Amino acid sequence: MLIKVITIGNKPNQWESKGIEFYTKQLPKNLTIEFVNLKSQQNPSYSLNEILERESDLILSKVLKDDYVISWDSGGEIINSKNFSSFILDCQRSKPKIVFVIGGSFGLSEKVKQKSNKVFSASKLTFPHRIFRLLLVEQIYRAHSIINNMPYHK
Repeated sequence: MLIKVITIGNKPNQWESKGIEFYTKQLPKNLTIEFVNLKSQQNPSYSLNEILERESDLILSKVLKDDYVISWDSGGEIINSKNFSSFILDCQRSKPKIVFVIGGSFGLSEKVKQKSNKVFSASKLTFPHRIFRLLLVEQIYRAHSIINNMPYHK
């Protein structure tokens, strides 16, 4: 299974890369995570709507027709680790590739959310992108642990 993570924001720095590597190294070889880091479109000469529109176009240009797209948004369906593991298991059985989308600091446009197959929320809290990317990879590893009855998830 291929999991593609599309993010708006800076490329991972050293501590983030090490954290992501820590979890991805523990995943089975048949589960690959690929990151697509897109540059934020924030510019003082653009309005909020223009920024969201530009970032939406960037995101959607990286989504293929048959991709199963899951966006992360604070207004999405709140999902816990056990439900997320069930979701990942269902995807492993029926979808060879899924795409997670993490928006920029202004979030995601309605256009991206409408083109998504699912919109999830990890929390009502707002997370920095650097932390959320790492959190998502950890939750993918945790889902793998739950699915395989490994002791990581208690």
